Amino acid sequence: MFLDLREIQRKGKTEQDFFYEYQTQDILIDIPSVEIQMPIKVLGKLTLAEKHSAYVSGQVQFSLVGDCTRCLKQTSINYVANFEEFVVENNQDGYSVVNDKIDLGKIVNDVILTNLPVNFLCDENCLGICLGCGVNLNNEACKCKN
Repeated sequence: MFLDLREIQRKGKTEQDFFYEYQTQDILIDIPSVEIQMPIKVLGKLTLAEKHSAYVSGQVQFSLVGDCTRCLKQTSINYVANFEEFVVENNQDGYSVVNDKIDLGKIVNDVILTNLPVNFLCDENCLGICLGCGVNLNNEACKCKN
């Protein structure tokens, strides 16, 4: 998923909107029994700054599907994450323009990684499973004697 600066310049434009349905090949999530639902939706705008630099902004929409970390209930959660990046040629500290192209896939992967939850919960108030009797505390009371 590349944004081609030269192509935009050839069209005589300084801005271009984009929309992609992205299928990452990278393993981005390490929460057990949770996966990213494909495709990931990416929409935004590229604005040329100089010959070999551009401002890229937009949003990444993705869903996680899997088992709640606390109670194991099958859960699906949608996420929307905004991003803004200034991309220049030979950037040592960030994203680079290479051969007049920006690899939007790298930006999207990083946006997803920085917006993943630490724990995947069906509800922020999930009570989980009792370690003694094994009941789902969201649905019924603990059956332990103590």
